Amino acid sequence: MASIGPDARGVKYQAALDRHLSKDLIDQQARDCGHRWRERALGPTMTVYLWIMQMLLCNLSMEGVRHLSQKAVTAAAICQAKARLPLQLLVRLNELLLAQIDDGKPQPTWHGHRLLAGDGVCYYTPDTPPLRKKFGSKKPFGFPLLKVVTLFDLASGAMLRQISLPHKRQESPVLGRLLRWARLGDVAVLDRAYPAFSNLCEARRRGVELITRLKKNLFARAGTRRTVIKKLGKGDLLVLWRKPKERPKLMGRRAWKILPAQLTLRQISLTLKRRGWRTRHITVLTTLIGREAYPAADITAVYGRRWEVETNFRHLKTTLNLEHLRSETLAGVERELVVRSLAYNLVCLTMRQAARLLKVDSLRISFADTLHFLVLGSATLSMEVIKINPQRPGRFEPRRLKRQNKNYLPLNCSRADARKKAG
Repeated sequence: MASIGPDARGVKYQAALDRHLSKDLIDQQARDCGHRWRERALGPTMTVYLWIMQMLLCNLSMEGVRHLSQKAVTAAAICQAKARLPLQLLVRLNELLLAQIDDGKPQPTWHGHRLLAGDGVCYYTPDTPPLRKKFGSKKPFGFPLLKVVTLFDLASGAMLRQISLPHKRQESPVLGRLLRWARLGDVAVLDRAYPAFSNLCEARRRGVELITRLKKNLFARAGTRRTVIKKLGKGDLLVLWRKPKERPKLMGRRAWKILPAQLTLRQISLTLKRRGWRTRHITVLTTLIGREAYPAADITAVYGRRWEVETNFRHLKTTLNLEHLRSETLAGVERELVVRSLAYNLVCLTMRQAARLLKVDSLRISFADTLHFLVLGSATLSMEVIKINPQRPGRFEPRRLKRQNKNYLPLNCSRADARKKAG
């Protein structure tokens, strides 16, 4: 058994790794991927374990990671071992972890549908020429900015899929790639970046239902290609969307030609009132057109859960401190994104197991406390000690910071030029 950390056999994360991603499992998956390696201090299992633990320990530095191995290895040797890992191996391990989260047992559903949610998030990468050329940056001397479109399962919080893009690329054209990991009958909740005619057609082709927010210029109006067919209730309209005359630049001619000439959809307007928040009037579009089967109140309520995606991003960027990637190559960035998903989903799997033990919804389990349980708890500690977040529906906090940022000037030139100016 590969063990990491001080007295690792008695630490909770080692028990979790051995149970869910055992050495035999990792070695077998590596062989199935065609990976060949020599027996050395940093084999596939040890490297995967160290990388996951680096993520769980809030993006620990490489100099810190080398002390987890209990062997005389250098930070450079660990980086080389990471580069040897096939991307396909990491993807397979993540799929196996997702299968354990699902595990075939009944899960909370909405009207019999599994709820998914997707959105884009940006991470910083090291400032190397290949990464700057691929992803670009907002400022001439800022770090390269990577946009990652991510799909989550709202029942468990698990991260199902990530697609990396340059930060200036729009998210909407990659929705079809994201929906490949959805199942027949799933409902995807999205923000207003996604309601394009081609995306609606792609979702229908894959048997996935969409609930997405609409921009004002896409409302159904007389004299446009989006017209009202019937009024179903207050703020509830059955609408017809016709195919645009112009083909999107990123869509092939053959794919554009087979799209239907029109789609029947449902447009629902609602007013959201919440203590501490400004009153908002929003309009959502959905492919769920049955008024009796899917009341407007239920659809608007499930759209309100889209904010859970932002909470998941906060777990990644703040709780796990993963806003900055460490890999300096394009291939390394792709591997690191999958390992982030592995570490995040390991916490979600533990939360799900704790929820079953404590007989509560998995969303009530504290992500931060589950992380501390894995990293700091002993192997004999029961999941019953994991914190359950109280239900506080009326809670709100002012959007103000008490801890102010340090008053340092931004770096608007290269470090070499800055040193000359300071000297």
